[in-house]
Amino acid sequence: MIENQFVSNLVSSLSKRGKLPISFLLHLEDGSITTIGEEKPILDVYIKNPAGRKALMSLDELVIVEAYIKGDIDLEGDLIKAMSFQELLSDQHILLKIGRRLKPILLGREKCNPDWISKHYDSNNIQLFAMDSDYNTYTPGIYEKDEDSLEVGAERKLDFAFQSLNLKPNDSVLDIGSGWGGFLRFAARRNIRVTGITLSKHQKQYVEDLIEKNNFDAEVKYQDFFSFQPSQKYDGIVMMGVMEDLSDYPRVMERLLNYLKPGGRVYLDFASEKESFVTRSFITKYIWPGTFRMVYMPEFIDAVRESPFEIQGIYNDRRNYYLWSKGVYERWMEQKADLIDKSNEQIWRTFQILFAGTAGTMVQSSYHSTAYRVVLELPEDHKSLE
Repeated sequence: MIENQFVSNLVSSLSKRGKLPISFLLHLEDGSITTIGEEKPILDVYIKNPAGRKALMSLDELVIVEAYIKGDIDLEGDLIKAMSFQELLSDQHILLKIGRRLKPILLGREKCNPDWISKHYDSNNIQLFAMDSDYNTYTPGIYEKDEDSLEVGAERKLDFAFQSLNLKPNDSVLDIGSGWGGFLRFAARRNIRVTGITLSKHQKQYVEDLIEKNNFDAEVKYQDFFSFQPSQKYDGIVMMGVMEDLSDYPRVMERLLNYLKPGGRVYLDFASEKESFVTRSFITKYIWPGTFRMVYMPEFIDAVRESPFEIQGIYNDRRNYYLWSKGVYERWMEQKADLIDKSNEQIWRTFQILFAGTAGTMVQSSYHSTAYRVVLELPEDHKSLE
């Protein structure tokens, strides 16, 4: 009787939110199974305890995700397609969202950045399990065919970035947010001098080991983008998956002017939203805290327009972002046992939700979220304009 009432209340609450984008099988603790929705179910939702019931009944995205991470709910099936269910879930959490805005104002962004970055990237390099094996790129590749591997996509993207910068042997490049050294490796093998900066100590050590092992003409520094003071200007700058953490676009353009030689180019790629400051509470609390947000293109373009930089190219990257995150998700799933052994199940579930959610967001037909590659150039005569 209690089970029937719970299901009835859940269906009633869902119907008030709108049409179900997917159907799912609901498994309760007593073993009963109910189909929720009118189409063929693509997901199995297992309620493990009363906390799981309460979480699902809340229809709150963060609460449900936290219940899954803790094991109060289990999910099996097509989690990428199931992400369309977000449309019916609430995501308010005003205090969390206010807090992420106030902290940098009160303490200063430079003081906050190290902790914000380490939240996601100082995870004992566990992300390497899901990436391409050749360059360990943690941003989308470029895929000509849906079946292209992560390795093929990464090589093609790195070559695209390299060619976009018009680099020649012995040129110097600043790799901002250098990650696990994907572009650094690609460029150093082509006689480019690379300086990487990062706020992840785990990434820094990993890349330092790569540099020493391969005798690259490269270095990696533990530096914040906004306070970095190089002893030289660079022939090119790379920013892969970095702009989401650098949401003060006019200030970013000012800093880039300090780092780039006239005639040099900047390559960027990033995820983008149609609205400003739209960040899921799950992302803020568990993945990228602080001022992280997907790039709002009107603001970004305005900042470029007000700067000396010229846009050389803008390329839609949404399909590439979807295929990359789907490939990353699939590798994460394939290596579940090893990943749990090296970390724990909560970490595995957290990243599983991140990768599935990213793929699910980028494949939605609303195109509310998308991604871009952008190439900027600083005119040769910039000095005469100063």
